[in-house]
Amino acid sequence: MEDQRLQQVKGALRTLEDLGQENALVSMDRGARGQRLYENFSLMQESGRGENPTPDFYTVPAPHWAAAKTITLPEDFFLKGWIQVLNPSEVATWLILRMMSQWAPTKHRASGVFLTTRPRMQLFGLPDDAWEDGCQRLLEFGLIRHAEPPETEGAGEGVDIDPVMKMLISQPAHVRQPYEPHFWQMTDGGLAKDAAQKLDRELTHRQQALDTAAVKRAQQAPGRPAGDRPADE
Repeated sequence: MEDQRLQQVKGALRTLEDLGQENALVSMDRGARGQRLYENFSLMQESGRGENPTPDFYTVPAPHWAAAKTITLPEDFFLKGWIQVLNPSEVATWLILRMMSQWAPTKHRASGVFLTTRPRMQLFGLPDDAWEDGCQRLLEFGLIRHAEPPETEGAGEGVDIDPVMKMLISQPAHVRQPYEPHFWQMTDGGLAKDAAQKLDRELTHRQQALDTAAVKRAQQAPGRPAGDRPADE
């Protein structure tokens, strides 16, 4: 398993380096015989290596940067295979909820975070069906959980909420919401489980539920007319 992961990482690095002189996203040192030294790789800016003699190396954002917001991602999200198991909209949903949990940590711990349609579409372009399906799958996988909504109006607000976050989770009084949004909390403990095994168990449980439902429907169905019965009955 570890060997397969190592080969995947090496293959990804080769692909990112082979995008071309200007577009490469990775630069690797070479050994005496010209072989790639995978342990000594450098990341480029998102736009590529660039035309300058000195490559445009990527700079890791610092939490104290005033011009940028950062979030942390647990290594298990990658090492346990969740990045391969979740589909793109589920990954987007997880990242959005994780961003909200870190930008408004007190509110997240106290009552959970939520996101309504308008700001979600404006900022992330994620429609209702993708969001709702993503939340449901993350819930089934144990990566998020339902949280109790605040008991009083404005509970938890005004403590550590970023202005952008306040806009995201605000529900203007003059705008009628079609439904009450779910409040969510992240459960990073679920990331420690092997994603492929978890997916296999969920698919097995789902198939068993479908089989059970089919049997119940067959048992509750009215009897067939006598003319439809086999001749030996």
